[in-house]
Amino acid sequence: MRVAAYARYSSDQQRAESLDDQLRNVRHWCQRNGVPEPVAYTDAAISGASDNRPGYRALVADITGGRVDLVVVDDLSRLSRDSSEIGQLLKRVRFAGARLVGASDGVDTARKGHKIDVGLRGLMGEMYLDELADKTHRGLTGRALAGASAGGLPYGYRVAGTGQRTIDPDHAQVVRRIYNMAAAGHTPRQIAAALNADGVPSPRGSSWAMSVIYGDRKRGIGILANPIYRGRQIWNRSTWTKHPDTGRRLRSERPENEWIITEHPELRIITDAQWQAADATLQNRRSRSGAPPGRSPRHMLSGLLKCCDCGGPMVAVDAYRYGCARAKDRGPTVCASRLRVARTHVESALLAGIKRDLLSEAAYHAFEREARRLLTQAAPDTGNIEKRIRDAERTRENIMAALKAGIITAGTRQALIDAEQGVTDASAELKAARNYQPAQILPRARETWRRLVEQLADARDTPEIRSAVRELLGDEIVLGEDAGGVFAEARNGSQILVVAGAGFEPTTFGL
Repeated sequence: MRVAAYARYSSDQQRAESLDDQLRNVRHWCQRNGVPEPVAYTDAAISGASDNRPGYRALVADITGGRVDLVVVDDLSRLSRDSSEIGQLLKRVRFAGARLVGASDGVDTARKGHKIDVGLRGLMGEMYLDELADKTHRGLTGRALAGASAGGLPYGYRVAGTGQRTIDPDHAQVVRRIYNMAAAGHTPRQIAAALNADGVPSPRGSSWAMSVIYGDRKRGIGILANPIYRGRQIWNRSTWTKHPDTGRRLRSERPENEWIITEHPELRIITDAQWQAADATLQNRRSRSGAPPGRSPRHMLSGLLKCCDCGGPMVAVDAYRYGCARAKDRGPTVCASRLRVARTHVESALLAGIKRDLLSEAAYHAFEREARRLLTQAAPDTGNIEKRIRDAERTRENIMAALKAGIITAGTRQALIDAEQGVTDASAELKAARNYQPAQILPRARETWRRLVEQLADARDTPEIRSAVRELLGDEIVLGEDAGGVFAEARNGSQILVVAGAGFEPTTFGL
């Protein structure tokens, strides 16, 4: 018997020894019931509301793969506090012919009526999470109303006791400098470049990025978007929900009448006039540009291109060109690359390289081998068809014998018609199966292959094409320039594709 034990604790506030306690209870149960020593699967400091747990996923994979006969947990809530996830797990356990036991709560899928027990415990687990979330929210609300911090520590402040903050004088000077520069008309990109040029550490101790300075007005984060710098704390702006299909946490805005706003003059770093001047400048620039703030659109090579100079991402710096994101957003002291590459040029050049390689004889022979293998696997099972013919013929003969013996019922005629049709259909299927010849299909495969490659090379920018390009080129394409011109080097295993051409434009980024 192959036995698995699963243990989990849910947060850093709980003891890591909790795993040992759970596994000890499981092993005691195994010893009392004459069960072999279990293989342990564990997850530390991960919520039971999430199924994205390495230990849990490994356990599910082994159950599904038929490598586990018995799963023992301390109690069912260790597996999950989501009743639907528990239900799915039980389906997998039953399908694999395995058994699930809770050492402490008495759950045992080998007993009749276990579905009621499991359902109730799954519901109790969900109710526990709901109650815990409500208690946590009430506690944070109380802290916010009392003027204490109910979230993270913004740049410009330091901890002054539990839940309390005080101004950090050195960081406060940087905050004032950012607001003054913004009010004077400098863009967040220019401000980041200036801070990096002066060697000012960012909140994370590295270089400043435009996004850190610009922030997000809706969420109230970022240097130029956080009202705490004017002495105003806004809490309860948003709520988080879990997507039922993907499991991803999604943020949504709360109505303003649910926000908790408190004034803290002791935390004020800038004046209202500075806040309003910086905000007016940003609003004016947004209205002139006509471009709404937010995430840039994705392009065919988004996330793949890397800068040859600094290794950072190459992104679409405008509607037409790729350039180094670090050079653009952090300034020349972080990356001195001045290269901008026409997006259509590099995309068409890389697709042409893909087309050339895929239309080679070596690539086609690899395609042909795989096509032959799949066609062979797809060949009809003539043995099964012949068995169906024999069964249908036997049924027909039995009906004919009954008719000769004078045994006639209301359904005899229809049964005979069905049996005859079964023989006819199966015989036609057998004939087609015997005529199935993969060798006759493969000559057409070369033309199909060429057509598919042509479609890829001429494809428009879509999520499907982006996925195909990633599979063909790998996860990294280095873009740079040398004495021979500008090159794009895609590494995919041992293959290296180098593309060079005219039309690339080294230039300075507009700050």
